[in-house]
Amino acid sequence: MIIPSLRTDSPAAFRASADTLVSCHIAPHLTEWEANGGATRRLFNVAGRAGVFRVPVPVSDGGLGLGLAHSVAFIRAVSRHAAGGVAASLCVQTHVAMPLLLGAGSDRQKHTWLPPLLNGSAITAVAITEPTGGSDLVNSTATWAVRAEEGWILSGEKTFITNAPIADCLLVLARTDRGAGALGLTFFLVPTDLPGVEVRDLRTAGLRSSRTGHVRLTRCVLPQDAVLGRPGLAMVQLARVLPEERLAISAGVLECARCCVERTAARPAVARSQTARAELARWLVEVEAAEAFLDAAVHRFDQGGGDRLDADLIKTVSARLTQRIVNGCARLTGTDAFVGSPAGEGSLLPALRDVRVLSVFGGSCETVRDSAAAEILRGAATRRQTDSLSLAGGRPV
Repeated sequence: MIIPSLRTDSPAAFRASADTLVSCHIAPHLTEWEANGGATRRLFNVAGRAGVFRVPVPVSDGGLGLGLAHSVAFIRAVSRHAAGGVAASLCVQTHVAMPLLLGAGSDRQKHTWLPPLLNGSAITAVAITEPTGGSDLVNSTATWAVRAEEGWILSGEKTFITNAPIADCLLVLARTDRGAGALGLTFFLVPTDLPGVEVRDLRTAGLRSSRTGHVRLTRCVLPQDAVLGRPGLAMVQLARVLPEERLAISAGVLECARCCVERTAARPAVARSQTARAELARWLVEVEAAEAFLDAAVHRFDQGGGDRLDADLIKTVSARLTQRIVNGCARLTGTDAFVGSPAGEGSLLPALRDVRVLSVFGGSCETVRDSAAAEILRGAATRRQTDSLSLAGGRPV
C-alpha cells in the first residue's frame, strides 16, 4: 500500500496532501471503526508513514520542524469527515505525549521511544483521569508510586484513557509525595507489557472511532529511569503542553461545527426555509469568528508569543459554540439527524454523539473557564500596577 507523504513545500500543498491522505486512507475506514470499537493500529501506521507525527517535532529530533498551524490544518482535514475520535487519538500522540517526551524526557527515553512514535509503529496513551475525578488533578489523583530498592512501585486506576487498549506505552500521572500538593505529582513511562498493567476496552457513547480504555496498575515495578524528567514536576510539564493541546482540540471542534452547518444547509427542506437559512448564516458567522481567533492564537504560538489564556478562551468558546450549533442543526434536520450511516455523507450522528464529551475533553469547560478568569485577573492586576507606576513617574504608589 502506497501512503502519500505530507507535502511541506507550501501551506497550500500541505493542506491538499492532508485532504488526500484523509480522504483516501482514513475516511474509508470510519464506518468500520465507529461500529467495531475504534481505530486499529492501522491508523497510526498510515499516519506515521505519511509523516503526521513528525510535523511538530524539531528537525534535530527527526521531525519536520513545522509549526502548530500545519498540525491544525491536518486536524481540520480529519474533522471535515466527522472523525472526532480519530482526531482525538492522533492529538494525544502529537500534542501531549510527544511534547512531554521532548520537553522532559532523558536521552535514553527519547532514544527508546521517539523513533517508533514518529514512524507510527508505537502508540502512546496519557493516563491522567481517574474514577474519582479528572480536571482537579492535584486533589483527585490517587494513583500512588513509592520508592523501592529496584526503583518504583506503582499502583492505581485510570479511566477513559484515549488509545489505552492499543498503546505500547502509558504516560501515567501518579502521586509521589502526599504532602507536596501540586509538586507531589510525577509522570512515569510505563510499557503496557509490564507485569501488573491491565487494560480493558471501554465502549463510549461518543468518539467511537477512538479506542478508549480503563487501566489498572497493581504493584507495577518500574526502574528508576521510568520517571519523566524529575519527580514532582508533572504539573509543570503538563502546563507547558496544555495550551498546544487545547488549540489543537479547538480546531477539530470548530471544523465539526462547520461540517454540521454545511450538511444541514444542503438539505432541500432546510434550504427552502428562510428562518432556517438565517439561523445557519448566523452560526456560520460565529464559527468564522471563532476560527479567526483560533488562527490568530496559533500564529502567536508559532511565533513564540502564545499564552495559556488564548488556549483556555478558545477551548471554552469552541466547545460551547459547537454544542449549540450541532444541537441546532439536529433541530432543523428533524428525525433524519438520528439515522443513517455513522460516517456517511450528510449524517449528523457522529457529531451528535461526540459533542457530549466536549464539556470535559481536554479539561472541563468549568476548569478551563476558571483558569482563563485567573489569567485575565492576573493580567488586569499587572496592568493596574503598570498604570499606577506610570502616573507616579515610575515610583510605587
